[in-house]
Amino acid sequence: MGLADAVIERVRVEHLDESVAGPWERGDSRFAVLVEAGGVTGAFAPVDELPAALIATRLGQSALRHPVADHRGLLHRLLAELGPHAAGLGRWAVGAMDCAVWDLHGRLADLPVAALLSDRPARQVPVYASWLSLDLAAASAADSVKATADEGFAFTKWALRDAEAREIALLAERAAEWAGQSMAVDALGTWGHLRTMEVSPLLVPETVRWIEDPLPRTDQTAYTQLLSRAAGLRVAFGERLSHVEDARALLENCRPEAFTFDAVWCGGITEARGWLGAAHEARVPVHLHGRAFLPAVHLAAAFPDAAGAVEYQVVWEPRRQRALHGTLRPNGGHVALPDRPGLGMEVHR
Repeated sequence: MGLADAVIERVRVEHLDESVAGPWERGDSRFAVLVEAGGVTGAFAPVDELPAALIATRLGQSALRHPVADHRGLLHRLLAELGPHAAGLGRWAVGAMDCAVWDLHGRLADLPVAALLSDRPARQVPVYASWLSLDLAAASAADSVKATADEGFAFTKWALRDAEAREIALLAERAAEWAGQSMAVDALGTWGHLRTMEVSPLLVPETVRWIEDPLPRTDQTAYTQLLSRAAGLRVAFGERLSHVEDARALLENCRPEAFTFDAVWCGGITEARGWLGAAHEARVPVHLHGRAFLPAVHLAAAFPDAAGAVEYQVVWEPRRQRALHGTLRPNGGHVALPDRPGLGMEVHR
């Protein structure tokens, strides 16, 4: 069977083997999505329980007999199955399916996904480090920040929440000093308008590159109002968005310092290409969210002019990759694009 004739014959969801990847801890993703055609299996893992269940009960059946290489057509079919208001969990499930099919396409074509997306993908992709569970007020924080920065990442990102404005500014200044460079701050949606406006004048670009997700919702009206009141505020957002129309409006009207959408949560690699194009047109830098690390690496390799350093979650990403052969780890602030077909992963089964 040639690639042009290949259609999706089977979709399965499997529980990952705890004897290989375990023991499981709270928050671990425990499922793999498997898609078959012509005796070849594509995969995406790890996937959380709820999107995996949606694939097993609805989306997998909708994908059967669809041509493997028709990614745009499959995306439309899956979104139609979910209805006009598909967002959140639905987009996440569609994105996981989309990535599994891209992996299958690459295996059938004997090419990495990045080489399907671009004739000349980059061989090395820059990454930045995020460690959002580290308490910057802890006695050991300085050593942790220094050790992370010394690994050569493009920059680092740390969480700051549950503190008064002056304490946030002081901790940010200390973290930048420990890292030896400006760093990004992730507010994790906890600050709100008042706290953000209190903190904004206390931060300088030499210390903080951006404040990510200061507001609980990524809403155009809310961010427009915030930015009109906090002159010079450098914000980043994107991972909470589900629709490209919302993304375009925010990029055009709010002009973030960085667009940080997730390659799976937005609907998958197929949809992410459009989001990269929208950001490129708006001249907004993209730093892809690290939850979907492997797809993000392939996208950044295929479109280096549109996507900058990818987020590497130094605590969570090694845990996610325990269930995979061929793990992808940074070296000197970069990761090498896998040269194996598809996404370059093999699931322990």
